[in-house]
Amino acid sequence: MNRQSLARLRHRVRPRAVPVRTDLAVGGGDRAPLPYASGWFGLALSREVPAGAVVNRRFMGRDVVLYRTRGGVLRAVDAHCPHLGAHLGAGGLVDGEHLVCPFHRFAFDVEGSCVKVPAGAPPRATLAQFTVRERGKIIYVWHGHDAAQPAWEPSELPDDGFAPAATWSTLLTSHPQEVMESFVDYQHQPIVHNVSLREVAPPVAEGPLLRISFSASIRLSVRLATITVEQGLVLSGLGLASGEVTLHQIGMTLGVVLMATPVGPWRTHLRVVVMAQTASRADSPWLRKAAATSWSALAGQALVRTIAHQMGQDARIWNWKRYEPYPPLTPGESAIDHYRRWARQFYSPDGLLTTG
Repeated sequence: MNRQSLARLRHRVRPRAVPVRTDLAVGGGDRAPLPYASGWFGLALSREVPAGAVVNRRFMGRDVVLYRTRGGVLRAVDAHCPHLGAHLGAGGLVDGEHLVCPFHRFAFDVEGSCVKVPAGAPPRATLAQFTVRERGKIIYVWHGHDAAQPAWEPSELPDDGFAPAATWSTLLTSHPQEVMESFVDYQHQPIVHNVSLREVAPPVAEGPLLRISFSASIRLSVRLATITVEQGLVLSGLGLASGEVTLHQIGMTLGVVLMATPVGPWRTHLRVVVMAQTASRADSPWLRKAAATSWSALAGQALVRTIAHQMGQDARIWNWKRYEPYPPLTPGESAIDHYRRWARQFYSPDGLLTTG
């Protein structure tokens, strides 16, 4: 494959954006029927927040700033300075190990304390912080009800042996619980996606983790290979799904991470990240060719396009559907009931509309 052929294929695997609604489709008024869930939610790739960077994100109806000090310390903080409310992501900067406000040059250390001002002693001002983790080259923040500290950690899959190769994202008029529910809604696969998917075993709950086992063969969008999914996915709460897929025709294993991050009431930022790993078949002629033609990156882009196409098909449903707390499920939809009962643990007892 020459450079021109590779460039044409890269153009073909570039995912398209999904149109989003601007109003709520919740039924029964404007109040979202599901509140924010507790758990870990992805805000960025590690490479998007290098040392010295200040990055803006939206999370649960508020602005959040991610920054990394020159020494490599990562923090996620409230975007507004406690002094007079200036936005730290609009002109704020990293000075050594401090985050500096653009309005009056108040400097905050990694613990959130104001430690320096242009003149005089710094006031007792504290910058609100979020608990943050970096796992598998992705940055997560924690949300707990009543300011509860993390009670569990996000899944380690894929591990640090993977590196992001391609990504796609879209904004949904939906809730993370609705998004993740699609992974156990096997009945919609042949109807919406024209994919024959078989449940290998019922979902297995391990506290905040839910292991989903299914088998399917899906053709990549540019017909590079067939994806055989054998081990399924691990849901880490309602914000993260991760797993591995094997492209048998080229002897390559890719990691997949799907993040559903609430940016506001019934607004979810969905991001798909495909991660490449060197396959164990070092003698494979396909892998030797990959070293010369960036084949692994191309396969990652093709997989992202395939997933993005399916997520786009789902989005046309999610953006217009109404949440049904008491669905009349068929005998073949027991996994949905299992999933919803597992999902209850991520809501405060007085804040959840029961699901039956």
